[in-house]
Amino acid sequence: MEMEKKEIALIAVLLAAGTVLQYFLSMLHTLLIPDVITAFYCLAVIRFRPAINEAFGIGIAGGFLSMLIPGSILAPANLVSGPAGAYGCYYFYELFRDNTDLSPMIATFVATLVSGFTFVLVATVFVFGTILATFKNFGDFMGVYIPIIVLTAVLNGVIVQVLAMYPRRVADGRSG
Repeated sequence: MEMEKKEIALIAVLLAAGTVLQYFLSMLHTLLIPDVITAFYCLAVIRFRPAINEAFGIGIAGGFLSMLIPGSILAPANLVSGPAGAYGCYYFYELFRDNTDLSPMIATFVATLVSGFTFVLVATVFVFGTILATFKNFGDFMGVYIPIIVLTAVLNGVIVQVLAMYPRRVADGRSG
């Protein structure tokens, strides 16, 4: 079953919101920009439950938008890490959605780890010299990136858990 135009438009709005938030985070000038676009493409995958190829497309769009935010050590790596994260979200949400109310958080946490470590892997392959020129050694590079990836995964998981619960509460007629 293909996605409807309304769903595609709402996914575009979610990705745009994530892009704006990530742009503002880029102004902090950290070594790694927390990739909150991942949270918003995960929310799209969780809320609209697209087919796997559509989830992959959402990840490509998210990766492309992440690539546009300045400050990345290798912006094109987002074109690999975005789809990898979307696939991770799709897979883990399908795995946990019937077993726990925390499945949005779990799927997004794992998806962010998949995306973040895929980014690091691609960057390491293609710009290892730049990494060594920027950091004293590869261990220092990983010492900076791993905590940021894990903290971003926690942040993204919480964002998606809260946002995924809100529409359910509205649909159930509950407020506040």
